[in-house]
Amino acid sequence: MNVVSRKFNSVIAATALTASMALASPVAAAVHSFGKTYTVSATVKGGKNLTVLLISGSGRLLASKKVTGSNQKITLKSPATASIGGTSLQLVNSAGASKGAYFGPVTIGHKGKSSASSSRVYTQLKQSISTSVKLGTLTIKKVGTGNQGYAAASATSSSADTSVGAQVSASKGRPTGVGTFGKTSGVAIKSYGVSATAVGDPCAPAGTQTCGPDGKEIGPPNGPAVNTPTTGQPTTNQPTTGQPTTNQPTTGQPTTGQPTTNQPTAQQGAVLNKEETLGGDADDDGIPNAFDVNDDGDAVLDSADTSTPAPKAAADDGTSTCGAVDFKIFTNYKATQGGYAGTINAYGVGAFKADRTNIAATITKTMSMVFSPIAQVCGSAVTRSYLKGVDVSYAPTEYVELSKPCNTGDYQWIIGAGKMCGTDGSGFNFGSPYTFGATDLPTGQDTFSMKVETADGKSYEFTSSPGFVFVTHPMFIAYSNDGTTYKNIDYATTITSPEGARINEPIISVTQSQTLYLKVYRPQRLAMDGEAGEFYDLGGFKFTPDIPNGNPSVGKCDALTSTDTVMTSDTPIDTANPPVMILQWAIGSKCYGVPPKNIAWAPAPSDFDIQVEPSGPGGNSAQKIRITLS
Repeated sequence: MNVVSRKFNSVIAATALTASMALASPVAAAVHSFGKTYTVSATVKGGKNLTVLLISGSGRLLASKKVTGSNQKITLKSPATASIGGTSLQLVNSAGASKGAYFGPVTIGHKGKSSASSSRVYTQLKQSISTSVKLGTLTIKKVGTGNQGYAAASATSSSADTSVGAQVSASKGRPTGVGTFGKTSGVAIKSYGVSATAVGDPCAPAGTQTCGPDGKEIGPPNGPAVNTPTTGQPTTNQPTTGQPTTNQPTTGQPTTGQPTTNQPTAQQGAVLNKEETLGGDADDDGIPNAFDVNDDGDAVLDSADTSTPAPKAAADDGTSTCGAVDFKIFTNYKATQGGYAGTINAYGVGAFKADRTNIAATITKTMSMVFSPIAQVCGSAVTRSYLKGVDVSYAPTEYVELSKPCNTGDYQWIIGAGKMCGTDGSGFNFGSPYTFGATDLPTGQDTFSMKVETADGKSYEFTSSPGFVFVTHPMFIAYSNDGTTYKNIDYATTITSPEGARINEPIISVTQSQTLYLKVYRPQRLAMDGEAGEFYDLGGFKFTPDIPNGNPSVGKCDALTSTDTVMTSDTPIDTANPPVMILQWAIGSKCYGVPPKNIAWAPAPSDFDIQVEPSGPGGNSAQKIRITLS
């Protein structure tokens, strides 16, 4: 559902749909002690080279099974759990160009007589008295290029949750999120309150304010809510020259480059709403939040959305201490050599122009993927952690044990080197060194699972995906000391050394009191399956000067963080008229000589990173430039 309706939906809907994931009574502990093991069986038709995941309503991975035949019976057996209600089946590609990427959901029933004409389908299991759940035949339906799709049951299963809160929006039986990983889905069913019918369906109940004179639904109570912009996006004081709003402070940023926007404010173990967990479906489009690139159904992708729910999961254990855990995945992709070496962008020229070949080369050399550690589950400390990819070609496909987190506090996997936490001997092997090619680049839909063991002898698994992946860097193209007269950077003559020696790199100088103006191209991501074109500019992101190797170093200068309010969401690139941002850096007055560090800027060259981070969940990308205090 959109952000407004998610926060202010009706009391009836809230009561039915936002049940707490933690129970505080002694009875709950007893349920945990006598948790049941469930088996879910089905015959998958046309599902060869897919993996079926059994995922709880809060994001816990209960079981998985690879489909190797064209008409195969599968059985998924869960660990002991207090409830099977809210659980869904999800599909991941296990072969081909999209190996390891999310494929789509399984529908286990539909509203109305025909699945082919239904605007409501069911994806969740209801709480079952029986521990044996039989779903019949599930037929795979491929969409577009065949890298996405869904599975549909031949008939509505008696185990399907058909309540209003569990219904999913569909078009002719196909969940509306399928085909774009949830990017273009509309308003959630739950935002309609008690109404569960779509526009054009017979009114239920009849006579409500959403019912037209012909007895059919005309929309949600307050009119259409499709593609309503996310609250929190600035609508006033928009710059007219293509410049972002500048100098918007974002305090509390760490100096290690880890994003903190939208990170949980509560400790692990907090009680939360199931609809906002990795296993929930906040906008009722059929795609769980773990794999949905726009999980609240507004007009802004999660990467640029300050209001998107944080990536949380829970153990569904039924005890008072079983609340939230954080399981975040994101990438770091920086060009931090001298002389702009390694910087690539869709608007670059020559060796600096991004294409799949040089993206593959630079990702192999520099990209790291970061996983948040899980410290405790259900009140018990985690004693051992393991990680794997779900059929991801560049990751281990069997669990690899992780030793203690890196010195950054998380697990940072240097993919090309096959190392976790560094390549200088301080890290450890994770998989094997991997060389990417033009056809197997990492995507935001790649699926990973973490397993943890706890001090009370239990084991839990959680699964998710990054959501998006940087494939280019921000690119600095011109500078000025007055905002009027700019000097362009000539990349054709700037660098000749693959080691990043500073060949013909311009000397950028600024006084203590001057503001430096920088023209910059935004970084990009690759188009997702189902989108037109090849590259998308990343709009709505934050730009910050990071000074890890300055003269002297001061780390991130949060006082100069600028949020892009001109391009507010991902946009196809425009090679005929490349959009340019202008950053305004008052370095001398905002980064140096100010509390709490009060560090003086020395009159010598300093290395600065133009660092870009999502406004929502995600990692960062950066380009290094050299600036001299004069």
